[in-house]
Amino acid sequence: MTDHVTQSVRDGRRAGLAMLIGLALGMVAANSPLADTYALIHHLPLRVGPVAWAIEAPLIEWINQGLLAVFFFLIGIHTNHELSRGALSEPGAAVLSASAALGGMIVPAAIYLGVNVGDIVALRGWAIPIATDIVLVLGVLSLVSRQVAPAIIAFATAAAIFDDLGSVAVIALFYGEFDQLWPLWIVVGGLAGLLLLNRTRKASLVPYLAFGCVLWAGLIITGLEGAVAGAIVGFSLPLSAFPPKAAARAERRISPFALFFVLPVLTFFNGGVVLDFVSADPQAWSVAIGIAIALIVGKPLGLLGGTLLALRLRIGTLPPDTSLRDVFGVALLAGVGFTMSLFIVGAAFDSTPIAATAKLAVVSGSAVAALLGIFVFKTRRSVRQ
Repeated sequence: MTDHVTQSVRDGRRAGLAMLIGLALGMVAANSPLADTYALIHHLPLRVGPVAWAIEAPLIEWINQGLLAVFFFLIGIHTNHELSRGALSEPGAAVLSASAALGGMIVPAAIYLGVNVGDIVALRGWAIPIATDIVLVLGVLSLVSRQVAPAIIAFATAAAIFDDLGSVAVIALFYGEFDQLWPLWIVVGGLAGLLLLNRTRKASLVPYLAFGCVLWAGLIITGLEGAVAGAIVGFSLPLSAFPPKAAARAERRISPFALFFVLPVLTFFNGGVVLDFVSADPQAWSVAIGIAIALIVGKPLGLLGGTLLALRLRIGTLPPDTSLRDVFGVALLAGVGFTMSLFIVGAAFDSTPIAATAKLAVVSGSAVAALLGIFVFKTRRSVRQ
């Protein structure tokens, strides 16, 4: 296992704990005498920029579109690093992980669509179960690291990275709404600037961040998902042009803020679900059932199927010292959706009653997936003995 993956596993344990604390505090706030205050802060209107160009939105939108961009940037640069120097630098490993991630997106989406077919409102949530929370997956793997071969951790990391990139692409393509057409020129300008910097192999982070801010503003004004800009900036960096340790140093500086501030804040404000089962209507329960089945059953079937397909076609190679039982354990853990899934719930259903039930389904489905994955890896040791 590379030092990069090892550090990610260590960070995953602590960041996963911080996220769970954020979720717990959000649930307490939403189901206590603090509920009104929580809702008030949640929708507190904030306005940024000069009058003619001001962007005004509630606090939750600034968190989901602004702070989340920092985490997406971390995903982008992490993927960039693994493709150029890490676990994805070998073509066979990259293809296997990409195929596994693709299967892990298609099958749960199909299951959700099947459960909610004919319901136009419910169908907006089709992408909720396609996401895998890379931080929590690494956190869970850190708990069973003695039973897991280093190579399978690298495989799990790679598959989760591709899964997150796919989720970012889905968010960008399907969950934005064009409010205005003219700001697309700002988006084009931001993308063109990043492309030019990449082609000229500019080895300074500042201009990339500057054009990233232009891209982010353009996406927000246009009505699209601004957080996506973070992943695009991270992926656009020509890492080989930077000094050997510069990119790693930048990632180490960003990681603590993204993992131990952004994600806990995100889960605190997105995970505060009112526990009122009685008021949930049949439509909300149908959404919840679709999410739960897709996460617990669909994700493992899809990821395992994508892996087997790549092996069958001989376009991917299984990591050394690993077996399909290990892949099955990773496939179960892929059902831990959480951060991305909670974000997509908000994008699909806003603050409707369906959203509350859907968030509860994400949390419970992810918990079951994590427990099943831990069970498989824990029993793996006893089988070998």
